Amino acid sequence: MTRAAEHALADALGLVPRIVAAEAERLPAKARGWRVVRAGLTSTRMAVAVLGRDEGEPGAVLKLPTTAEAADGLRREGRMLHALAAEPRVRGWCEFAPRPYALGDVLGQPYRLDRALPGRPPSRTARDDDALARAERRAAAAIAGLHAGTAARVVVGRELAERWIDARIEAAFGRGWRSGSRGERLETLRAELQSGLRGREVVASWIHGDYWLGNVLFSGDGSVAGIVDWDAAAPVDLPVHDVLHLLLYGQRLRSGRELGAIVRGRLAGAPWSRHERELLDRHGAWSHDGALPERHLLLLYWLRHVSLHLGQQGSGRGVRRRLWERRNVDRVLAAL
Repeated sequence: MTRAAEHALADALGLVPRIVAAEAERLPAKARGWRVVRAGLTSTRMAVAVLGRDEGEPGAVLKLPTTAEAADGLRREGRMLHALAAEPRVRGWCEFAPRPYALGDVLGQPYRLDRALPGRPPSRTARDDDALARAERRAAAAIAGLHAGTAARVVVGRELAERWIDARIEAAFGRGWRSGSRGERLETLRAELQSGLRGREVVASWIHGDYWLGNVLFSGDGSVAGIVDWDAAAPVDLPVHDVLHLLLYGQRLRSGRELGAIVRGRLAGAPWSRHERELLDRHGAWSHDGALPERHLLLLYWLRHVSLHLGQQGSGRGVRRRLWERRNVDRVLAAL
């Protein structure tokens, strides 16, 4: 963590006692005596503090954005959680998702205080392929409840195609995205996907949108206990996005390769493992009658991921962003 990030986290955590005191009436009686038991700063510059006592399960999770982009993400996540909680088709399933206690602002610092979910994500240092495969199977089965409960067949018309394709290109690269050699390749991609999607009937549902093992909480017996970080969620999207991200981001963490290199390999015909193919067939609406071609599903997933990632980084053109684009955008576009 950089020194600037350390300062941002420290400044945010310094407000915790004031926030807990201000929200005392909204919290359960057991909240008295809660303190920060662990905290950190996410890659999107969100300070996250787990509150509780030394023993037992945590009581609440406090999110404090430290950038304008993180604040936008917090507001969007709040809207998605509210909409999901109001969805009658998955009322019981929503126990997997956070439930906000309070939303507010103190001294100009926005925050949201959520009921803590039980469980922990798998250790990032885990290298047991069998254990990780089991975790992925259970995670895929858990999110499938959301997909199945909200699934509907929809015909992709102009509005939906523009939301899934054009709007994501613009969100990632700005209104002037058509300029230069990259713009030509993006236009080729846009035309291919528009032609492939318009008029097709597909299965759409609520999705999590950033579904990888780091956002899935597991209980001691290995069952899924909760799912966090819903700012990328959407109510009408392709359920295969969640399954692809679970598998492809898992490959990225295991191998250290960039996601763009992994997607490019899949587009070139790199085979799926038996485990991966099973999860895609079972939970991703991957091979049902009328399914989109694998190439188009991969490209739609990749475009959504790029749009979300670059949108979270803001409008700056720093070295890290340019390097990420070269590895994860330009190398994929060059393979089309």
